[in-house]
Amino acid sequence: MAVKVVDKKTKKEATGKWAAVKGGEVHLWSGIMSDKKGGWRGCGRKTVFPATDVNISADEPAKELKKG
Repeated sequence: MAVKVVDKKTKKEATGKWAAVKGGEVHLWSGIMSDKKGGWRGCGRKTVFPATDVNISADEPAKELKKG
């Protein structure tokens, strides 16, 4: 289970367990945990990227990515 964020210009990669796309930014979290409402949320270290500058891929997009 992993989320990979790749910078389009430099091709540098960052990996984490959970990501949220909101407000033109991608928030990548190092961990994932239940939100006790039937969904998931990030935990641990957070890294923020501009959404227009990166590509996002996930092993399980329904569980590991949140848009909105």
